[in-house]
Amino acid sequence: MTTGRRAPGRGPERAPVRLARVLLAAVLAAGLARPALSEERIRVRIASEGDRVQDLRLEDYVAGVVSGELPASFPDEAQKAQAVAARSYALTRKLESQRQNRDWDIGTGVLAQVYHPRERPSARAAAAATEGEVLVMGMEPVEAYFHSVCGGQTESGAAALGRELPYLVSVPCGRCDRAPGARWKVHITAAELGRAAGLPRAAESVRIIGRTATGRAERLELSGGGRSASLTGADLRQRLGYGRLPSLAFEVEAARGAFVFTGRGQGHGAGLCQWGAAAMAREGKTYREILAHYYPGTEVVKMY
Repeated sequence: MTTGRRAPGRGPERAPVRLARVLLAAVLAAGLARPALSEERIRVRIASEGDRVQDLRLEDYVAGVVSGELPASFPDEAQKAQAVAARSYALTRKLESQRQNRDWDIGTGVLAQVYHPRERPSARAAAAATEGEVLVMGMEPVEAYFHSVCGGQTESGAAALGRELPYLVSVPCGRCDRAPGARWKVHITAAELGRAAGLPRAAESVRIIGRTATGRAERLELSGGGRSASLTGADLRQRLGYGRLPSLAFEVEAARGAFVFTGRGQGHGAGLCQWGAAAMAREGKTYREILAHYYPGTEVVKMY
């Protein structure tokens, strides 16, 4: 167990052994059948294989998520930060599964965590270097959401995901401007927008009628065929497809038979910005400093 480490921006870390024991007690109280062990396992429902459920060592799963979520070129500290975030999020889903009595713990893909079964060596090393480490607040694992590119400022969990959590607050990033897809432009036909909004015909107008504190589209009004529909930005993005509309940080204007969305960022914007984390690592920041920046008020505890 690691000792003598300091959490960035705070005083000396409390005794890790005591913290781990308290955390384990909280996990047990939440419904986990036994304490976390070095052979902690997780049941992964793999959508690409007909929802087959695979029972994996948690550390193997974490290495697979780091491989699936990050480019191999990312610095080691960024990959370690991703490993801790992935492990923490997976544990929250496992606890949820226990409470709901599901036969699987976590799914795969963009709505959960992208898992690649053939983990690369650097991802395996990141998982091994952080083995058993979990991001916590109040002695409970945190829902460590993450995304690709925030576009300069992360979004709050409440605005992005409907999850009002004290550690999912908007924080400045300013390090992902050169990331692939940091700036984008998408043409979406009026017919496609009309179908997405449930209008009888193609959309004739699209207006952003509400924005979040970070400027992302919170609610839009679409009109066509003599009817109007009001949708949240998140709902419209889901209906169009997450890959079709990369983020909600956009402006929109009409074009010939279509609408042009010009925006920044990739993903929902809450929690860790993966390309921002890579930039922080290149600046010499440690994975603990990266995690403390994107999840304020949390700390890393070695759980096993």
